[in-house]
Amino acid sequence: MSNTLRSILAATFYEKVQNKQSFVLNVLASWCSDCTEQQVNIQAFFNLMAENQLEVLQLTAQKEKGIYIDADHQTLIEALGGHGYPRTVLVLNGKVVSSDHVEVISESDLTKLAETFGNLL
Repeated sequence: MSNTLRSILAATFYEKVQNKQSFVLNVLASWCSDCTEQQVNIQAFFNLMAENQLEVLQLTAQKEKGIYIDADHQTLIEALGGHGYPRTVLVLNGKVVSSDHVEVISESDLTKLAETFGNLL
């Protein structure tokens, strides 16, 4: 497992799901100020997830507000609950088990989310 956050595209998400992998997906939008603020605090969350052997991956859904990177990204985001960024998603054994964590930004809120995800393992 890498010790740095890795950015992926929608195709990689689908590949990991098909291979029944477990991971956390953090969905961002380049224009989103909450996403930028979250990035200041994301390393602590990343470290807690690593303790649980869960890789944290990041996917940028939009570079411009309302315009998805491509149709695959739009389909994925809609399947995960629609827009609302940042969105943090837990995938266990290829199944999305928790996708409604939107605008979890502060270090303390991210720590609580890590605990929530840890309890679902």
